[in-house]
Order: sequence, then C-alpha cells, then structure tokens
Amino acid sequence: MNRLRKPTWITYVLYVEVLVVLVFIDQFTKDLITKSLALSQVDPVIKGFFSLMYVRNTGSAFSMFASKSWGVTFLSVISAIAFLVVIFLAFFVLVKYWSRRMSMCLIFLAAGTLGNLIDRVRLKYVVDFLRFDFGSYTFPIFNVADICVTLSCIALAVLLIFNEKFIPEIPFNSEEEKPMYHNPLAEKESGKHIEEEIRELEKKEKENRR
Repeated sequence: MNRLRKPTWITYVLYVEVLVVLVFIDQFTKDLITKSLALSQVDPVIKGFFSLMYVRNTGSAFSMFASKSWGVTFLSVISAIAFLVVIFLAFFVLVKYWSRRMSMCLIFLAAGTLGNLIDRVRLKYVVDFLRFDFGSYTFPIFNVADICVTLSCIALAVLLIFNEKFIPEIPFNSEEEKPMYHNPLAEKESGKHIEEEIRELEKKEKENRR
C-alpha cells in the first residue's frame, strides 16, 4: 500500500487556493467575452475548427431545460447542493484517507460547479464561448467551468476503475485498512500478553488435574 504523509494545514490552504483560482479564471474569461463580443458573434481563432462565440445557456449541459421557465432556478438549486456535497467529499477524502489525487479531482469538479452556479444566480444564464467545428458538425459550446467538470469526471473514473494502481492509499475494505495503522511494537506487546495468558491457563489446568 502507498503510504502517504498526513496532510498539513498548507495542503488545505493549497486546495482552497486551487478552487479560488479556477473559479476566478472561469469568471474572468466569461466577463472578457461578454465585453469583447456581441451576443451570438463569432470570432474565428482557427478557421473552420476553433472560434469564440458568445452565447447564453439557460439550461444545463447541451441546453437541457433551456426551454423551461423554471429551468434556471431548478438547476441553481441542484448546482448548489452538488457543490456542497462535492466540496465536503473533497476534504473528507483528504482528511480520512489522505488521498490527494482523489481530493484534487473533486476540487476541480467543485470549481466547475461553482463557476456555472455563479452565472445562474447572478445572470440567470450561463455564459458559453468555446466553439469547435468538425466539418458540418458543431460541438456544443462550453466554457472553462465545463472543462473543469469534464476533466475531473474523467480523472475520477480512471482513479476508481484502476484504484489499485492509482489510488492504493484509499482502503476499499477492512483488510486494506490494517496496514494504514500498522504498529509493530503494539503487535509485539499484544503477542507477549497472549502468550502469558496461555501459560497461566495451562498452569491452572495442571493444578486442577493434581
């Protein structure tokens, strides 16, 4: 099992900083786009492949619930709950199992969730601007927050599928927990105590037979 050092306060500060920086980048790029482009304006970066396009998404991924009047409110509530759950899991995994990899993936997921949540609460829609075209097909336009969510989900899937290779520090059963708290001296003393009890029992049995 991979033995990791217990996280210090610097670790927690670093993770909070990563969360703040990712959310800042997401909000900064969205603000830059809204000030630079008109709604639905396309600014080609790589002609026929990649361009910037300012659109307002009132739904979730792939514009789900976009046509519903209650869609933004519903998605805001779901996003808020998801953010709280994910941020709790991020620090729970770090504190309980010392898994920096898993915790960092969850931090990215929380950052992406919070980035789009801020848009829904503040603007009542999400600003998307990254557009990729593959011939006649246009991939759904997305933003930095969506990138954080997508990459974190892929990384989490990889970590969970290949847990023995990538996250051996997280125990998945009670047998794997033992090495984490292994104390050779305590086991030695416990063994001596058991041997002494066995000798006492044998001594008493001999005396009873007499």
